Amino acid sequence: MRTFKTALFLGMLIGLSISIGACAPAAPVDASKARSRAVIQSGNIVSAEELRVAEYLSYYEQDFPEPVGTALGLDLRPGNPVLPVGGGEAWVQIGLQAKSAEAVDVAPLNLALVIDRSGSMDAPEKMPYVKQSIRAFLESLAVNDRVAIVIYNDRADLIVPAREVGDGSWIAAAVDRLNPSGRTNLYDGLMLGFREVDRGFDVRRNNRVILLTDGIANVGVTDADRIAADALAYNERGIHLSTIGLGQEFNDALLSQLAIQGKGAYHFIDSAEEMDRVFRDEPLGLIQKAAGEVSIVFRLGEGVRLVALTGYEGEPPAGPVQVRLRDTGTGESQVLLARLQADPGRTGQRVLATVELRYTDLFAQRQETITLPVYADAGVLSGYDPLWDLEVLRNVTIQRTAEGLREIDQLYQAQRYQAAWDVAYQLEQRLREVARLTGEEQMAKDADLMRSYQATLARWVQSQTGRPPLSPERPEPTRFYRGREVATPAVPVIEVK
Repeated sequence: MRTFKTALFLGMLIGLSISIGACAPAAPVDASKARSRAVIQSGNIVSAEELRVAEYLSYYEQDFPEPVGTALGLDLRPGNPVLPVGGGEAWVQIGLQAKSAEAVDVAPLNLALVIDRSGSMDAPEKMPYVKQSIRAFLESLAVNDRVAIVIYNDRADLIVPAREVGDGSWIAAAVDRLNPSGRTNLYDGLMLGFREVDRGFDVRRNNRVILLTDGIANVGVTDADRIAADALAYNERGIHLSTIGLGQEFNDALLSQLAIQGKGAYHFIDSAEEMDRVFRDEPLGLIQKAAGEVSIVFRLGEGVRLVALTGYEGEPPAGPVQVRLRDTGTGESQVLLARLQADPGRTGQRVLATVELRYTDLFAQRQETITLPVYADAGVLSGYDPLWDLEVLRNVTIQRTAEGLREIDQLYQAQRYQAAWDVAYQLEQRLREVARLTGEEQMAKDADLMRSYQATLARWVQSQTGRPPLSPERPEPTRFYRGREVATPAVPVIEVK
């Protein structure tokens, strides 16, 4: 299964390097989607601070072509291959796809599993999920991988020093014996895990820690900045970190930061289905990287302006920009969406943008660069739709859902409950239409989730106004997409003399 993991952060560039909200599907950083789902299902409001747009988008599976001869492939797709000669809005989808695990030799592991066993883990959706997760994870381990198990509550304990996996039965047995109790000394548990990996550090192995927790550190070192700084010291020595969150109460910002600086994954597990997705379907992306130091340099065509980029807040800078992305695990995808505004121009082929992908092939240990242009044919058009391409429409709809969830929280905080309900209603309608066009089950589920969110928001409208929300009576405009019987882009209109 492919995953699309995208998380972007601030860096200095060639003219300018920009940050795409601390998120996601790098490598597997996709907690925002599962986290928001759990919050909505519990009847609460999704916090805008925990909703990272690129991370939300990275949750969804992409279908980019497998790279041939390279560790990472670049796939560019315009929202419409044609453009009005008078200019207008245009979209470009930038897709990255790492080679699959079958195509690479996976380095053996030197791994510490650091497991929170504090009293708050004593819940059906926590410790049982951890035990199921580890059993599923065992299926991806090789007999010569080395694994240590660290547990913590008030104190940290190394219950099994690093040893080869063998048949793995000893790992399942050790985890099955865990019983939750006590408080949460996350710092001591994490540092003990790092020390155990450091003790057996081997440049020929994938040296890594995986932290599973439900809680906020409440004993020992509790300062998030100190925890992150001390973890970074190990990260810089080549010991990477992935984090797994469970339950409703944990430090989302800290777990996200730890995973990003640790060049690892950050997942949130809210169901047995999600546990299987992370630990059974995508385990190699969790532990094995294919490409590092990944960045995109985005250069605009003449008369083209960048209006918005996935996860970037505010107006993007003029001129070329470099976007630094997360390291990409084997089989993983990343996706960015650029919304452009084109000035009027001449008829004929027009360059919307040129995209340069830079990365380090972590298997061959060499720098790689791929540069490709994105074209559109400019002409006199009728009924132009900048999101004519169904794949781009699908991803833009996902991105706008994440942006809409952020807007709902802002409206809710301002006590504008009817306006918040309106946004949820509009998101549901968009999701249902795109689910109908694509036949995608996940988007249909998202539409159902948005319907349940409306019920939560309706209670607040009722409390404020004494009546249910007023449904908008605005029909959706008819659109035409690739894949339908009428799915052809608008044909240029010409005159002959």
